[in-house]
Amino acid sequence: MVLGLFSISFAQSGTNRSEVIKRLAKIDHPGSSWAVRAADAPLMFTGQIMAPDAASDARGQAERALDRLGVVLNSAGGDISRVLRLNAYVAEDKDTPAIEAVVAARFAGAPPVVTLVRSSLIVKDARVAFDAVALISRAPTDVEIASGNAVMPAGAKVFLSGVSGRVSDLPTSVQETMEKLSAISGHLGLGKRDVVQVKIFLQPFSEFEAARREIARIFSGGPVPPIVMVEWLSTAYTEIEMVLSGRALKPQPQAALTFPTIPGRTLSPVYSHVATVAAGTPLIFLGGIDAGHSGPPREQLKRVFEKLGSMLFEADSSYRQLVKATYYVADATTRMTLNEIRPVYYDPARPPAATAVVVSSVGRSDRACVIDMIAVPRVGPK
Repeated sequence: MVLGLFSISFAQSGTNRSEVIKRLAKIDHPGSSWAVRAADAPLMFTGQIMAPDAASDARGQAERALDRLGVVLNSAGGDISRVLRLNAYVAEDKDTPAIEAVVAARFAGAPPVVTLVRSSLIVKDARVAFDAVALISRAPTDVEIASGNAVMPAGAKVFLSGVSGRVSDLPTSVQETMEKLSAISGHLGLGKRDVVQVKIFLQPFSEFEAARREIARIFSGGPVPPIVMVEWLSTAYTEIEMVLSGRALKPQPQAALTFPTIPGRTLSPVYSHVATVAAGTPLIFLGGIDAGHSGPPREQLKRVFEKLGSMLFEADSSYRQLVKATYYVADATTRMTLNEIRPVYYDPARPPAATAVVVSSVGRSDRACVIDMIAVPRVGPK
């Protein structure tokens, strides 16, 4: 770590060794961490959680939304102190400081990684929505889904890159995209019962109900996993990514991190279609990584990847151990520059699964990009 870049501190929580959480906290940004490492244990993936009503300002809505998150986590044997990753979606940039202040106060003692972007929301007049990943104490043997939230059992995990749909209308695009993702998971021996989260980037956002109905139809006959909806700027209607439990994988992955090849899918030097994490492997969440200042997109992305490398080093990981990347960029120029910079840092034989989307803002008008990552620890000699 280069001390001139940013300050860090280590914190550890957990009642027993099986659920120890290590946090690389942001000293200058209370309530959030650069990185959070957690042992292989049952995880809850939530849907998007909002305040029960939209009558108050952004601060009030954020408070009540996080109250609801606490209730959801408690129902599965978790609590706010075991949140690993928190994503925030704000309706307007002007609400970012108020929402960050609420998060800072609520998570002061156990900061998760926090990534914030701007998006339209599915509830009229809503100012903010959250989704979270958290450790829980329940130990199911299979995926459990209830009330729009999912519990993933300990064990292998599978991350599918975003797949886009470019057909004539949004519902058909959702159907086509989900069929592609189902074919990929089916090649791995996994099915609908293994899905713990569906994240959809869509436009026009006003048609979110049609997208949600189509996803529910695809899962008809079984529980619908958490659906996270984010507005994107694109000529395509949708891009969808999924997270699945890998307990049914045959054979089970032996290496901590593998990138299976998928028939009919062209290999890329900057992203993999699938990443699998073996049972017993800790996960390292990294998030909210932006340049920290304004400037040309090229300079901001250079700074982002420098920060990412420092965080991976401090978390005992590396670029080669990246599992899943989500890149939120503020315009098409930044998106093209992202394509240019990734080959500088990534091993072309093992880039992470990834989704890269243009959004209306990453929460601050002078920032060009923010990234959200998952990694695993390095193996071999330290």
